[in-house]
Amino acid sequence: MKRPSQPDRLLAYLIDHPGASSLEITLACDIVNVTGRISDLRAAGHDIVCRREPDRRDRYYLIAPEGQLEIGLL
Repeated sequence: MKRPSQPDRLLAYLIDHPGASSLEITLACDIVNVTGRISDLRAAGHDIVCRREPDRRDRYYLIAPEGQLEIGLL
């Protein structure tokens, strides 16, 4: 069975782990170019925001389409 693509792994990870940092994503998903894969997901129509948290880490949040619950942000 073929391994899921990096964007697919990243999307699944953000659904299960809202507020993940680039380092967390790299370690969990084996993705080095996290910002590139975030860009791929955004180009595919996913609404992903990056917020600087009090721990000074940038964290990624997936925002669900209208009519669905937001995932992790609010």
